[in-house]
Amino acid sequence: MLTNKNNQPTAWVKMDAAWSRNMVVGALLLLGSSLGIAGENTLPLHNLSLSVSLPAALGIAVRDIGWQVQAQDTSHKTQRLAGLFPAVSLPAGKYEVSLVIGAYEEHKVVEVAAANVTTVPFTPSVGRLRVSSDAEDTNWSLSAVSADTKVAKVLMQHEDSQQIDTILPAGDYEMLASRGNGISHTQRLRITPGGINRASIQMPGGKVSLIATLNNGPALRPMSWTVYRLDGGRKAIAAPKRHSANLLVSPGHYEAVATLNGQERRRAFTVLTDTSNRIVVAMD
Repeated sequence: MLTNKNNQPTAWVKMDAAWSRNMVVGALLLLGSSLGIAGENTLPLHNLSLSVSLPAALGIAVRDIGWQVQAQDTSHKTQRLAGLFPAVSLPAGKYEVSLVIGAYEEHKVVEVAAANVTTVPFTPSVGRLRVSSDAEDTNWSLSAVSADTKVAKVLMQHEDSQQIDTILPAGDYEMLASRGNGISHTQRLRITPGGINRASIQMPGGKVSLIATLNNGPALRPMSWTVYRLDGGRKAIAAPKRHSANLLVSPGHYEAVATLNGQERRRAFTVLTDTSNRIVVAMD
């Protein structure tokens, strides 16, 4: 270190120290600016934060919670998100936010600013429906029933499954389960907020084999059948177009009408639960 005769630092050393202090202060200011400590123009990492509050008892998986964010002017690509607390960065504007969980849907319109975080919470009033059938090939149709108008709106249709497990808005519903030819069961259901509604549907049936013959053998000709259920009024339930056909029908009384070359033959029969019925109609 350079000193004068009084053993004091020279001016060069003092200037060196001042320069060093200025460099340190400048570096700190640059670091603070980069971290957003003093910068007023710092933007958030996201400006739309979504959340949904769900009853834990329903056991809704995070992967089953879907979101869609669509700009109202359709100038921006639709954003698809998932989870309990998704967040996204969007250009400023007005958006429609949609929440979808099972058969439940809810929509909100929000205004998103560029520099501020818009928070949009959802608290859906939902329950879970678990309904099963005694048949693996059941077709399902679920309708929401309005208490005021008694009008049913179909919410869901599903084929060839033994059970349905879905989330629904709280309210009243009708579940139509069907299988085979004319086998069906309608059940009224109520979904309570945060509750799990369980139902079991029984649809007994019997097998029917239709066979048309000529000269004591299979007809093997173009022909048609019409099968009518006679219980509660005459109602057609099936119309096969071959000389033989296999049907599954509910227990009851029936009539089969076979038509070949303009000639009709009729046969009445009764079907019981879990029975096999062979209906042979001679066409000569």
